[in-house]
Amino acid sequence: MLLVDNITVSLQDRRVINGLSCQFAAGEFWGIIGQNGAGKSTFLQCLAGLLRPEQGQVMVDGVDIHQLDPLSRAQKMAYLMQEQEPSLAFSVAQAVEMGRYPWPDDPENRYRLTQQALIDCRIKDLQDRSILKLSGGERRKVELATCLAQHSDYLLLDEPFNHLDVVYQRFLVKKLKTLSREKTVIMVCHDLDVVAQYCSHVLMLLSDDCYLSGDSATMLKPTNLDKLFDEPH
Repeated sequence: MLLVDNITVSLQDRRVINGLSCQFAAGEFWGIIGQNGAGKSTFLQCLAGLLRPEQGQVMVDGVDIHQLDPLSRAQKMAYLMQEQEPSLAFSVAQAVEMGRYPWPDDPENRYRLTQQALIDCRIKDLQDRSILKLSGGERRKVELATCLAQHSDYLLLDEPFNHLDVVYQRFLVKKLKTLSREKTVIMVCHDLDVVAQYCSHVLMLLSDDCYLSGDSATMLKPTNLDKLFDEPH
């Protein structure tokens, strides 16, 4: 269980999140939606333990996330940034294998899980190529495969469909739906049709420090969507 208890976060003297509480359980596929600047990425960084709220706390399986060392935290959750640029000329296989870094693997198991992630993300044919020679969409697939290789209980994904063609987007969201049967999958997404069709739960970040969370059927009713599309004050 990932529990968010009354967190407040400010960035550069601007209050981004104010008093947000919710919880995420195994077997749930969450979509986080809201207008630009509503705090979606900031919230995901708080879940990942990369930002410390000035008030409240994030608890992962009963432990404050900031009490965990970085390796223990990575064993609990995999985090996909909205954008990231490669800087070193690793091969695709080497990059994906880094997802195993938090775990004390033997070489055989590390290789097996890396290869499985390459297959699951349909990039095994790219495994010997340099990540510096890939297109934006291919790099995104590598980043996703790295998260899958990590085998964490919580998948935190910030706009995972960035740079991906529509065919791969559909493949990916179905894959995430399958993974959510055993894990907790939480993604920031701007495609309401995808959220409505595949996500079991929705967190809506609205204006005026208003937050709504619950099952998708309830959250995506017209009255709530009207609030989502309201102009910020």
